[in-house]
Amino acid sequence: MKILKPNLLIRIEGASRSWPDKEPISNHEILANHPETKDKPEAVLQEFGERIYRGYGFRKRYMTRLPWKKADPTKEENSESLSIKAIKKIFSKKKTKKPDAFILGSTTTRRYTGSQATSALAPFDLEIPAYEIKAGCSTSLASLHLAQALMKQGYETVLVSCAETLSKVAHPEIRETWFGLADGGAALLLHKVKSKGHFKILRSTYSTDGKLVDLYTTPGELPPNIQTIEEHGFSLVGDGSKLKDAAKIRYMQMINGLLSNKEKKSIRWIVPHQVNRALTEEVIRESGLKGTVLWDAEDFGNIGGASVLFSFAKAIEENRFKKNDLIFFMSVGGGLSFAAQLWKKL
Repeated sequence: MKILKPNLLIRIEGASRSWPDKEPISNHEILANHPETKDKPEAVLQEFGERIYRGYGFRKRYMTRLPWKKADPTKEENSESLSIKAIKKIFSKKKTKKPDAFILGSTTTRRYTGSQATSALAPFDLEIPAYEIKAGCSTSLASLHLAQALMKQGYETVLVSCAETLSKVAHPEIRETWFGLADGGAALLLHKVKSKGHFKILRSTYSTDGKLVDLYTTPGELPPNIQTIEEHGFSLVGDGSKLKDAAKIRYMQMINGLLSNKEKKSIRWIVPHQVNRALTEEVIRESGLKGTVLWDAEDFGNIGGASVLFSFAKAIEENRFKKNDLIFFMSVGGGLSFAAQLWKKL
């Protein structure tokens, strides 16, 4: 795990979020439609829904595809359209800076050989370098890690967008994927400056462990075939317990590697990947990390690789960060991927 010290001064020229144009789906609604629980008494469904919230941190989420209904892909939003929706919000403002480069992150891309990154730029008439990142649930921080490298290389303004439609890989026979996966996107327009920045990026790390690539994944290979589709090969499966153990090890490693004991106590905000609230609290408690956790999964669910960027964009929209605040970002995802960053509000 190599820790970089970019010491970049940046301005956030735009921040936005997107989610499907549908009503949010509650824990109760999922349980009332799943074959294993739909016939349970109302009191049981209510209690089970609260248990999901207490353990995972989800009450509701947005889904382009409902696991209990027949899918119609022609009428569904996708990760590309959610990314475009977020980017449009940024460019709707007057005098928005033109980006020098674009990074799109998604683990649920809609294109096989074609570039989703270049396609997402099409509505904006931009002819710039476009990169794609697929790094499991660390996609947000992997994308920001690459953005920092591009800015150090000479690109002054970098547009980053991450979007997921994880509801499309929910396994029809695994209830946890029904309430554990959600859809959404976000975008940030970053501008490198020499002075008067909004933030200073102090430290950044991103790495992977390929030995664990199949720990949590969709095993179906591309191009798809009928047999694999019928066997739900393109649905998410894995060992959640082993992934939790592996994630905890990497979280502790990153926290201890990026932060001194004094810095752990000085963190004002923690922006984690939002898949398991109980695990997040356990890691924070055992590492000695202090700070307020930004947790939007209660209302938006686990949007995977887009979750960190989504929470950061929301906090910027709400002007949550104040001068000298230290912000610690962290994520571990299937792949295995892991990333962390330390920013300071100026």
